[in-house]
Amino acid sequence: MPTFHPSPREGQTMKRSLLASAMGMAFALLATASPAQEAGGAPPRAAADYPAPQTFPKANEKAVAEHLSAARKLAGTDLFPDMAHRCIISPVYPVRVRGIQFDGKITPTRIFDQLYSVGQNAVSAYVLKTSAGLILFDTLDNADEAKTLLVPNMEKLGLDPKQIKYIVITHGHGDHYGGAQWLQQATGAKVIASAIDWEMMEKGPKPGVFKDLPLPKHDMEMKDGDTLTLGDTTIRFYVTPGHTPGTLSAIFPVTDHGQRHVVGFNGGTGGGRDEAGLRASIPSFARWGELTRAAGVDVLIANHPLHAETIEKEELLRHALPGDPNPFIVGTDTYQRYVRIQAECARVQLARLGLSE
Repeated sequence: MPTFHPSPREGQTMKRSLLASAMGMAFALLATASPAQEAGGAPPRAAADYPAPQTFPKANEKAVAEHLSAARKLAGTDLFPDMAHRCIISPVYPVRVRGIQFDGKITPTRIFDQLYSVGQNAVSAYVLKTSAGLILFDTLDNADEAKTLLVPNMEKLGLDPKQIKYIVITHGHGDHYGGAQWLQQATGAKVIASAIDWEMMEKGPKPGVFKDLPLPKHDMEMKDGDTLTLGDTTIRFYVTPGHTPGTLSAIFPVTDHGQRHVVGFNGGTGGGRDEAGLRASIPSFARWGELTRAAGVDVLIANHPLHAETIEKEELLRHALPGDPNPFIVGTDTYQRYVRIQAECARVQLARLGLSE
């Protein structure tokens, strides 16, 4: 039977070659009509109307440079894409994020012996298989996505949605709880969130396309340090404010070809959205680093594929040769660097706003 146990408590020759290649492409583009022109569509938008980078008129440029340098050093080459996304692309070039993080189908993938990726291109969903049923993390944008994408993705991997016992909402934004009510009603699963984010979902403003989302029934609240045991698997939860005040993060074991590893699933790698969120995220990530270090976390997953190159890693897994390493296993030291980068990028953004930590 499932049991719930409350706790007390991201050379010159080469340059000439690249330049020649770029010039060749430019000449080819100049000599070719645009697809819109060939199809008789509207003419391309005037260059003056192109989107521009975000500007930060109050920025403390010295502090921005110092924290960017620190983040870059932490990143090295292996975590450079994660650093670049969180510190630079997302806050300064958000149009680039929207161009990559679009709603789209992906190939569902078993990423560990017990852990399955069943989401979509813009937002992740994971299923953790236990000896007594399934635990689902996040539910995509709405009921249609849950019915049309998430459930078929599970079935393609041999998972029965009726075996979902718990649904964990990592934070109270619509792209994570949007399909929860439908799944709750279809499966009888209990929905879990932190108390703070339950309140945000139930009473807080819901912007844009999430304005009229139906809410799941308020089943269970997880406090900081609580554990959830289902069959042979125990998950420990922590409240890690920053992205939202009640972001819920999880630590749990998995195996890869029988070898034990530990997942650190931070529920808020999207960063703070305002001054309060940025300020909260810095000590929150520092504490998350301590918790995950003590637990021996060596597996990195995120609740948006863009935050941890999830789709690329899954493609590698599906085409792995015998003996190829699992790309989600980053090791304990690299995981800690990833967490420290998140905090450093929050400092960068505060400095852009002319604020200090």
